[in-house]
Amino acid sequence: MSGRRRKIYFDQTQNERGRLDSTYSALGKLLRDNDYDVEPYTEFMLLAKNLKDVDVLVFGCPNSSKIRPPEIDVLKKYVKKGGGLLLLSLSGGDRGLMNNMSQVSEEFGIIFDNTAVKDERSNAGLPTMPIITDIIAHPVTEDIDDLLVPSACSLRIEGKAKALAVTSEMAEPTKVPVIAVVEVGKGRIMCVGSYEVFRRGGGFKHKGNKILATNAFRWLSGDSQMTKPSSVVKAQEKKARVKADSGEKISAEFEKTLKRLVNAVFDLQKDISKVKEQVGSVENNIELLRDQFQDFAEKTQQQLGVMIPSKQFKTSEEHKTADIEADIKGLMSEIKSVDQLKDHVEQRHSSGAMPKETYSEQVEKLDARLMSLEKKLAKKQQELAELT
Repeated sequence: MSGRRRKIYFDQTQNERGRLDSTYSALGKLLRDNDYDVEPYTEFMLLAKNLKDVDVLVFGCPNSSKIRPPEIDVLKKYVKKGGGLLLLSLSGGDRGLMNNMSQVSEEFGIIFDNTAVKDERSNAGLPTMPIITDIIAHPVTEDIDDLLVPSACSLRIEGKAKALAVTSEMAEPTKVPVIAVVEVGKGRIMCVGSYEVFRRGGGFKHKGNKILATNAFRWLSGDSQMTKPSSVVKAQEKKARVKADSGEKISAEFEKTLKRLVNAVFDLQKDISKVKEQVGSVENNIELLRDQFQDFAEKTQQQLGVMIPSKQFKTSEEHKTADIEADIKGLMSEIKSVDQLKDHVEQRHSSGAMPKETYSEQVEKLDARLMSLEKKLAKKQQELAELT
């Protein structure tokens, strides 16, 4: 490489949300401070001659605008000849934003999906502002522990494309890339599910995001100084190896826990049945007291002319109806819980994580429990119908 300053163009012809004069002003300053020439690209058509000396071209979330077929061809050739291309989207992907960036990236193995990433547990205050901690070792992720990726869509990758940041198991959608890269000859492409990662006042406030910006543009521009893994990258690789080694052990422990959970469900049901018997006895006593109070109120009213609100309690029929309705609600809730547990067992078996013998045992128990609950529910519904 020559000693000239690297040139970065931010396209402004596609009505992008990421603009150097506003949302990406802080990013522009960071890049200039790191010795890059940073300029907006405003020519109406993308022409190969205009990209001749450009090291990195950025599309910061085109909005309701599509790159023309001849321009797509120019971009593909630009990458194959050694250019760096950064594509940033937003929640909803191409479909939600009415753009067509996937037509540029899909040839290289990356597609922007029509999704909205959310994480109820790991976020910066809102589920739509997930903190991504599953970071894959790569020069772009050097010295990064986590990233703030607000309002993102997920990515689909194949071929030589590599995921660099992946959603958690608690996120929606689960375990999918939000940042991915691919090398094409001397050229490099990076796709990010949200332009907000570099937005001033947004994701760019997060420490990891600023490091990401510095690393990403060095890598995209072909800077060879980033080829040696850092201590963070080495730690990430070690963590991945340890995770792989302990995976089988964790799986076995999980199966034991799941088995205990299924057994606990049945033990709990036995306890519930005992409690119901005790409650039934108490209810009978309450019913007797209610009848005695009713008689007392009527006699007192007749003898003394004193009005006693004898109807302050529900009638026997009303009380019974309320009890049956409560029983029905409880049975439906329990059926739903058992169904969810069965679905989880099915998923574990389908993924190959649960042995067939364990699967058959758990499913048999859960099916028997469902059948018993459904019979009880049908009986209670019939009782309610007779009362009403």
